[in-house]
Amino acid sequence: MSAMRALQICNETLLSAANRQQTLEKLTKPLFPILSSDKKKRQAAVLIALCEEKDNSLSLLYTLRSSNLTRHTGQVSFPGGMRDPTDSSWADCALRETEEEVGINRKLIDIWGTAAPLVVPWSSVTIYPVIGSIRNFSKLQLKLNPDEVEEAFTVSLQHLCDPENQRHTQFKTGTGVIVPAFINTPAKIWGITGFLTHHFLRALLPKDAYRRSWPLVTGYKL
Repeated sequence: MSAMRALQICNETLLSAANRQQTLEKLTKPLFPILSSDKKKRQAAVLIALCEEKDNSLSLLYTLRSSNLTRHTGQVSFPGGMRDPTDSSWADCALRETEEEVGINRKLIDIWGTAAPLVVPWSSVTIYPVIGSIRNFSKLQLKLNPDEVEEAFTVSLQHLCDPENQRHTQFKTGTGVIVPAFINTPAKIWGITGFLTHHFLRALLPKDAYRRSWPLVTGYKL
């Protein structure tokens, strides 16, 4: 079965309650071991949003970080940021940050749940991925915050599942960490955002629609 055909079949039930539950169950296992020292890291939440486009296809929403920021300027990320004391949950944090960054009213986002935190060895931040979906996304008028975001764009699931758009690289940190990357997009998707994209697609889609044969971690020792 071709990736395109498998993806079309999957799209018929992708937003169903059963598939939501199955996806979240698959996302309960952390990508990396969580150590006691990780509790000292800063904590943030991001929104992984499935967006319904005008042709009924589904895509993921990304932002390009502003050059006004002090860290990771010009890199692709999911909407999100550090948790505030006023945030009641990780979902509340992700929704607040999304509204601040790209102007999407939280009432328009259907939250599925929160995945296991991503704690990567070289990062000082623990990231909680919040999964959600946005109906009729193409009808929305985004309002970008120029202090935080230079651009917002979506990438279709079909594009992300195409092997021609999939690459990987490796950090030169001695950890042996292999990093997923997605190309032929407005900006390269890699790093932590690449990890999260890969991890989410593996949970959301059947193997016939999304396959990656290379390991995420090789030779990493605690």
